[in-house]
Amino acid sequence: MRKASWIGWLGIAVLGALTLHWVCVGSLPTLPSPWTTTRAEATALALEKVAELGPRVPNAYVAVRLDGDPLLERRLLVSAPRPSQRLLSRVVHWEVMVYPSGVTRDEWTYRAEISLSGEVLSLVRRVDENEPGNAITEAEALRQARGFLVEQGVDLSPLGPAEVRRRQLSARTDTTVRYPVRRSGLETAKVGYGVEVTFAGDRLTGFGPWFEDPHRTDLQPVVRQMTFVSIGGLVLLFGLLLSLAPPFLSRYHEGLIGVRRAVQVFGLVIVAGLLAIALIVRSSAQGLGLGIATREQTTWIFALVLTLFNVLPSGIAAFFAWAVGESICREHWGDKLAAFDGLFLGEWGNATVARSALAGVSGGIALAGALALLCLALARFEAWPLVSFLLPSTVGSAAPSIEMVTEQIWGSLGPLLAILLCLLPTVERRLGPWLGGLAGAVVLTPFLLSPAMPVPVLPGLLVAFVLAVGVVAIFRGVDLLAAILAAFVACTALAGYPLLAAADSSLQAHGWAALGLLALPLLVSLRFLGSESERVYRYEDIPPHVRRIAERERQRVELETARGIQSSILPDLPPRLGGLDVAHTYLPASEVGGDFYDVLALEDGRVAVAIGDVAGHGVSSGLVMSMAKSALAVQVTFDPAIEAVFRTLNRTVFQSARRRLLTTLCYALIDPIRGEVHYASAGHLYPYLVSKNGRVEPLESIAYPLGVRSRLDISPRVAKVAPGDAIFLFSDGLVEARGTKSDESYGFERLEASLARHAAGSVEALQRGVLADLDRFIGAMPREDDLTVLVLRVAE
Repeated sequence: MRKASWIGWLGIAVLGALTLHWVCVGSLPTLPSPWTTTRAEATALALEKVAELGPRVPNAYVAVRLDGDPLLERRLLVSAPRPSQRLLSRVVHWEVMVYPSGVTRDEWTYRAEISLSGEVLSLVRRVDENEPGNAITEAEALRQARGFLVEQGVDLSPLGPAEVRRRQLSARTDTTVRYPVRRSGLETAKVGYGVEVTFAGDRLTGFGPWFEDPHRTDLQPVVRQMTFVSIGGLVLLFGLLLSLAPPFLSRYHEGLIGVRRAVQVFGLVIVAGLLAIALIVRSSAQGLGLGIATREQTTWIFALVLTLFNVLPSGIAAFFAWAVGESICREHWGDKLAAFDGLFLGEWGNATVARSALAGVSGGIALAGALALLCLALARFEAWPLVSFLLPSTVGSAAPSIEMVTEQIWGSLGPLLAILLCLLPTVERRLGPWLGGLAGAVVLTPFLLSPAMPVPVLPGLLVAFVLAVGVVAIFRGVDLLAAILAAFVACTALAGYPLLAAADSSLQAHGWAALGLLALPLLVSLRFLGSESERVYRYEDIPPHVRRIAERERQRVELETARGIQSSILPDLPPRLGGLDVAHTYLPASEVGGDFYDVLALEDGRVAVAIGDVAGHGVSSGLVMSMAKSALAVQVTFDPAIEAVFRTLNRTVFQSARRRLLTTLCYALIDPIRGEVHYASAGHLYPYLVSKNGRVEPLESIAYPLGVRSRLDISPRVAKVAPGDAIFLFSDGLVEARGTKSDESYGFERLEASLARHAAGSVEALQRGVLADLDRFIGAMPREDDLTVLVLRVAE
């Protein structure tokens, strides 16, 4: 990479960072400021304060989360251009719940809400509604409420006259002292707001804000849309998984896919997901109630559900996406895989990784600035980002930097790999680079809707589409690693900006740490940016697993080719030849069989018939078969005499295969005019002479198989045939076939009975009848040997 390119990418990053900082102040008007209180500080303050309401809970289960009120935030954005700081502090705040051990979600003891600036917003002790209590007078309730608010540091000057409300329960009367804010800034919307103190009987149980919005239902549609985005993301995930499974299975079967790197990608997503769950599960399970399950059990159940129905499918989707995508891009887009593949090989010290990482980090920061600028423009149309969705979903754990990075890997890596590696090359081949890239961005958009920016759905689609276009452009211009880093950095910079802008240094450190983790490939390889060490992804870099599958596939193709050649060697016989009706069947047990046959009409009116069998089946048997068949055809053309044919074929097999592959042969010369058949057999099964009246007679002839000895002694025999008589020749695959119910073979007795049963029909009927009887016997059992049937009948 030339120095000018470095400066260009660095300039883009600086411009994006400045834009992000400038715009977020305007596009996030409800962003709490100053943010000075960490999760640990809020927890400690809450536990200290709840001690003022009652005794300490032994073995307490404490759940802390960053909570938001999206309906309040939406009301402030719509109706209060300059809301009070106390209202803003309610938009996002820390919620601390204290449970006794072994109780359900609704049986908490204390709840405290702490603002991000360290102010106690609410403090409540829960008292069971069936617990009795003494009554408290209105005057006493007013006195205690005022004193308690002063103790908690609540400024009473903006509050109006108190209003006392009573609630009659079966065992006691509860009291609420409510103070309205005189000027809330929401008078035009007729929204009431203030602070209230609650009593259970005569016991003070805490204080907190109250908020009454008569038009609350008008705000719900926008908030509801954003709530369902997460459900839509889960549906998209399973849709992605189902769409990737068929091409994976198909390409794996074809030997085009290796799984070693895919397994590593799967492991990365799973580890990231489990780490994220460990950080967020306690707080995320806060809003769940599972019947009689305790608060601790609910947390474990929620973790299990997230793992099984989100993390695991995400990992499998990433596995499929890389495996399929690598096979698609390996040959033509291999250069785009080099840097990403280098990360898993530990080869970070080269210019390829450094160049890609620089482009990805810089491009991500630039995209974050562009998206923030777009959100600022959308704010003019009341499409503000909702901080109450942004912060609780990204930075609510004890380690927000790790949470943000792991959630990006867990939630986005699979879709990015699927779209960039699988879909984009495919559509570009059909639509061209411009339309193909646009189509890829469109498909990627819904997957980026949730992490892009928490804005209403329709404007959110626009924001996600801009992000998708940027990611696709970086992928096409640079490579896969740059595109993934750009997507991760853009989303993390947007989500983590409140941390970067926080007043607390530890919070700022978490914001920078998140970006630092994503920029780790750049930080490690930066010193190699100007070097000439390149990492090239070569087509030959196929994992051993793929090579083995590819070798098997090559062998399969070669066997298919051999089978095609063998099929062309074996003749396709006509229905009548030289005064004989002919029918035949050839069924190899594998791609290449060992049986062979031929029927040749001679010039003197006779017909030469041969059937043979090379021991076994497969390539070696097929080679010997092809050789014997070729020698037979040549010899019959030159001299069809029985002795000459057996002498030539025996010499051929003896010189090539000898005893390694026993070869049998039955050869006959049929003279329809004289009504004679001259025949001999070298180790082959005797043919049958079948008359029309059902008489079945074996044509016996005994000799060694071909190739056993250098010289073969043959004694030809003669049988009389009449018009209508049939000669049935076959291989041992017929009589040695086994049935499904026992190990008993089909045998000669069943064959002879079948021949007698079907003798009166045509030559085709005789052949079909015998094979049908065989099929009924063997059922679903696969053939263990080649099967050949050759039937010839003297025309009447």
